[in-house]
Amino acid sequence: MNEKIIKPGVVKRIVDSLKHKDKNYTQEDIETILSAFWDVVIDAVSNGDSVNLNGYATIGTKHMAERKSRNVAENKEMILPEHYRVYFKSGSKLNQAALLFTQKELGGQEKNG
Repeated sequence: MNEKIIKPGVVKRIVDSLKHKDKNYTQEDIETILSAFWDVVIDAVSNGDSVNLNGYATIGTKHMAERKSRNVAENKEMILPEHYRVYFKSGSKLNQAALLFTQKELGGQEKNG
């Protein structure tokens, strides 16, 4: 629980998952595929497009208007220029996974406070 899985761990888990489905890919194969996937996402985002993985997630850009902010270290007001930022919207399968985790950890009950 609360494990931080980094890229090599993701690659290994994918290889292990595919072995159960009688697919034999090496870690290098999966590394190449995973890197290619993220290259496609990065290319799409850099062109202002979004990537919709039905049931899993949508990744795209969101316009942020110019606004005032405060640098708390210097206690100084500053203006943040308009810009785009990446957004990630979870899909139904990820939301369902979070719900199952909630039920497992909290017994399906909300805790207040």
